[in-house]
Amino acid sequence: MKKGQSSNKFSKQLTKTKKKSKLPNRFIRLIKNKWLRSTSSTIVIVAIILAIFIALNLCISNLNLNPIDFTKDKVYSLSDDSKNEISKIEQNVTMYFFGYEESSTPVILGRQYEKLNDKIKVQIVSTSERPDLASEYNISSTDQLVAVSSNQRYKVVDSSEMYTYDQSSGEQIDVTEQKLTNAIIDVTISSKPQVYFLTGNGEYGIDSSSPMYTFAQYIQNDVNDVNTLDLLTSNMPETCDVLIIANPTSDFTDAETEKIQNYINNGGNIVWMQDPYVTIQSYSEDNFKNINKILGEFGISFSYGVVCEESSENMIQGYPDEIIPNMTYNEIVKDIYTDGKVIMIDAGKINTVDSDELSALNVTATPFITSSSSSYYKEKFSSTDNYIQKSDDDDDSGNFVLGETLEKQIDDNTTSKLVAYSNAFFATNYTIPIGNSYSYPILLRNNKDLVLNTIAYLSNREDSISIRKSTGTEAISFETASKLQDSIVRTVIFTIPVIIIIVGVVISIVRKHRK
Repeated sequence: MKKGQSSNKFSKQLTKTKKKSKLPNRFIRLIKNKWLRSTSSTIVIVAIILAIFIALNLCISNLNLNPIDFTKDKVYSLSDDSKNEISKIEQNVTMYFFGYEESSTPVILGRQYEKLNDKIKVQIVSTSERPDLASEYNISSTDQLVAVSSNQRYKVVDSSEMYTYDQSSGEQIDVTEQKLTNAIIDVTISSKPQVYFLTGNGEYGIDSSSPMYTFAQYIQNDVNDVNTLDLLTSNMPETCDVLIIANPTSDFTDAETEKIQNYINNGGNIVWMQDPYVTIQSYSEDNFKNINKILGEFGISFSYGVVCEESSENMIQGYPDEIIPNMTYNEIVKDIYTDGKVIMIDAGKINTVDSDELSALNVTATPFITSSSSSYYKEKFSSTDNYIQKSDDDDDSGNFVLGETLEKQIDDNTTSKLVAYSNAFFATNYTIPIGNSYSYPILLRNNKDLVLNTIAYLSNREDSISIRKSTGTEAISFETASKLQDSIVRTVIFTIPVIIIIVGVVISIVRKHRK
């Protein structure tokens, strides 16, 4: 190619580029000369910009997009585990949010369930708007909770259940997604586990005035059928998934004993919670032969003395008999063993035979709740003694087993499980003083979660997913984040156009003065 031709081609390209670059400049000059020359013209163009901002904001609002989640553990976003489980739901589910606003974290997550699966609907309601639901779910006007309902059943998740606290790290743990996802799964399962409370031998009852009433209500809310069972007048139901034996104070009859043994041999599962036998003054092994016979099937027995603590870190308010035991990780406590522990009050100890005897019984024993190494066992005292104080004649000191899982291999295809606790008081709704107020023992620390996890473990109904999101040492408030977002939007929509108006007016005035 000749030099002249090359230069000519370059000059043409340069000319085209200059023409293109002049277009934006012409547009800017047009705006300045035609529109910003007068105040009225400036106001018109600003009004147009303002209208565009408002229209865009309305369009984005109608899209109902998920908020951008900048939190470290994605507290406001559904995990892949939840998405996978929720996408499988084929039944209609309605999530009623009582006491919540649109910007609340549970509602934010609820909207994401709704988008993920059109079978799931979200409604923000109040007791005044829906007194029928308030009555059905036993909700008061001050409650803040989520009622998850399908055509078959419902489950209520209280706001207090949506977070826990890690004592070791000082962090608050958000479990909202875990609770809501599992509630949706629970209300859509094909059948509910059948749980029976044994009666007839002085056990803690479950009627409205009885110590286990609250516990039974929680079990039922966890999507289980709850019944009572008197083996003196009834046979063991074939449908019994879990048998709860809560502190019998008199021995079983031979007929009751045989029925429970048959239940064990058929692979039945038992939760046995036992306070130290009746009172120390009246205890005699002869009075509990059949009870010990059943416990002997698993190689254990309960004490009739009390375990107390000397370590201030393992007791409540300086009371040695109100103890905070240690936990070892297992399926029952996997989500709570670092989160504030549990509290047991006047607990006994579990005595377990040695490994050879357990082997002969085909039993595997795994202690998972124990007292600290500074605890002591108090057996010799009268009802008038201050028995919580340690004395030289105490029988024993050291670690004691307070909770234990025991699996008995019946045959190649059959296993019976027993979860034993040497305390029943910790799961009751007796009223006890804690600080300046009163509380039920079952509501202290993680007591409620412990007993509910035990039922889930024995009925093979552990949570389908476990999602725990740290919110740091202070709880994150999504309401605060929403207010910040709202401020930003208002600034973009209103403040910027106002600034443009002011600048236009100033430019107009300056130009008039120059003329």
